[in-house]
Amino acid sequence: MLRIAYRALVLLICGVMLIGLIAARPLRRGAELAESAASPRHLDLGAAPRAPIQATAPAARRDIANPRGEIQRAQLAGRAAAARLARKPRPKPVPAMIPGDGPRMRGERVAQTQRLDLYVGKGSFSAEQIASLSPKFERVLRAAEDYFGTTLKRRISLGFYRTAPKRGVRGMAYTSDGRVELYYRAGEETGRAVTIAMHEMGHHLEAQRYGEQAQRRADTILHEGLATWIASIRWLDQCQADTWRQRARQLRASGVPLRLLTAERSGADSAYEQWASFVDYLTRQYGWEKFDALYASGRGRAPGSADYQRVLGKSLDELSDDWRAWVGE
Repeated sequence: MLRIAYRALVLLICGVMLIGLIAARPLRRGAELAESAASPRHLDLGAAPRAPIQATAPAARRDIANPRGEIQRAQLAGRAAAARLARKPRPKPVPAMIPGDGPRMRGERVAQTQRLDLYVGKGSFSAEQIASLSPKFERVLRAAEDYFGTTLKRRISLGFYRTAPKRGVRGMAYTSDGRVELYYRAGEETGRAVTIAMHEMGHHLEAQRYGEQAQRRADTILHEGLATWIASIRWLDQCQADTWRQRARQLRASGVPLRLLTAERSGADSAYEQWASFVDYLTRQYGWEKFDALYASGRGRAPGSADYQRVLGKSLDELSDDWRAWVGE
């Protein structure tokens, strides 16, 4: 009896030890994965969204439940930022310094830029004014070059003087000598002077592009119209117009007749603006190759002296009608 009881006790102790061993063994791999899935730190970013284990605030639930969406949004934002950077215009290289000095002019030389020498005579702007504006003159020259597609190859000099050689004249370009003279009194507004300087430097760019001989015999309509067109960025702004087409409409609305051959009867500025509008029309309608040939066909400064019929296949009168119709559209 005692022996039976002892065997029973041994069997009971062995059973308890076996149960403890089963309870203490490591969890199965599947259970381990199930447990790790409950933690956001172990989410598979390529898997389908999972339901949250416990209730969370809506914003937090979106972050945990849809990590792929968050990545996609970040990628889209990155691509948009890259596109904005790609659209941003890159700064153009600064033109190389043209060594030496520009032509000597009356008065005091007050500044030199990369391509310009600036002089001031008595009774005009002060030396300090022009020296402080010298970087702006260089910038408007660069803007004119970019707009026209022609680069200045030699230094030129700009001089500011009190008295003009002729009443009403504000600027003169001496292209064969590499000089520009501008006529302003002390105390006058400098902004307009910068625009006129841009126009006169435009004549130097014409000489650079077409040659001195062609520039000297160019039809005034094209010669002055092109220089004004080259100064578009400043001239149109001062007219409060966006385009030369619009400016011609403004002139017509103010009572100025749009007549190319007699445009100077309405004043020099009005004439230059009509001619610039005509140049704008011709370059748009016929292209620069034809326009360049037309400019070079000039037979003197007289308005209408270019060979319009041969180069463009129409007379100046016909082209004038076409331009007015374009302005009125």
